[in-house]
Amino acid sequence: MQGSDRVMHKLAFMGIFTYLDDLIEAVEGLKRAKADFTVYTPVPRPEIREAIGMKPSPVRYFTLFGAIFGIVSGLGLAVFTVLQWKFIVSGKPIVPWAPFVIIAFEFCILLGVLITVIGMLVTTRLPQLHIPLYYDPRFSVDRFGILVRGVETRQEEVSKILKDAGAEEVHEIAA
Repeated sequence: MQGSDRVMHKLAFMGIFTYLDDLIEAVEGLKRAKADFTVYTPVPRPEIREAIGMKPSPVRYFTLFGAIFGIVSGLGLAVFTVLQWKFIVSGKPIVPWAPFVIIAFEFCILLGVLITVIGMLVTTRLPQLHIPLYYDPRFSVDRFGILVRGVETRQEEVSKILKDAGAEEVHEIAA
């Protein structure tokens, strides 16, 4: 059995919209039909986020983890360094906490930022090394798009939802 002989093509529809209201209407129709879809937009719009029912980004948890890890790492490094070198401190505490707050703060910022950037790249699946063939460059300029996947059994229903909502164009594509 040769893997190159079997090429799986799944049917999908791409709807291109000029107006935001039409896109929102299509999203609501596709949600009622329980379709699997992806929305492309030139700018982030809260109306689309509400219509899709998106949850808040998990990047904030990466930031929190990075900040806490930075504080613990900064304090740990400072305490380890002081205990390792065993300086004579003339009756002062061996581990002075007041100056260590500065080190903890700096590590908090440093690791918080670094882990936030890593979290952002992971959750947005960047870098994207190639642009999908179905992507239309107008989605980065002035048009909205909806890619509806897995419509092999409901082609007419999905096409009707997109056209009735006011799609400028509806393309059938192999995703």
